[in-house]
Amino acid sequence: MVTEERTRLTVDLPKVLVERADALVRRGVARSRNRLIIQAMEAYLERLEEAQIDAQFAEMERDERYRRLSLEIAQEFEHSDWEAFRMGEGAEEPEGERCP
Repeated sequence: MVTEERTRLTVDLPKVLVERADALVRRGVARSRNRLIIQAMEAYLERLEEAQIDAQFAEMERDERYRRLSLEIAQEFEHSDWEAFRMGEGAEEPEGERCP
């Protein structure tokens, strides 16, 4: 079994928070207070990281150069995207029919 490197920390937590955590451990919701803190931190950090990624995408949406480039790329692939869609639908392109 591979164990990950650990760092021991000392933190001061509000008593009410510790009591709530201990209640969850007693009910079997979490294996231990330590494990509960690790899981809570992982979930919180994941939400923060996702929010940062969302903010970067929002910024890209406002970037006129990026929007122009995205439109150009979409237009370049329009024909092949249409063909792939039609093939996925099981339809063959009739003679003379052109992709939009």
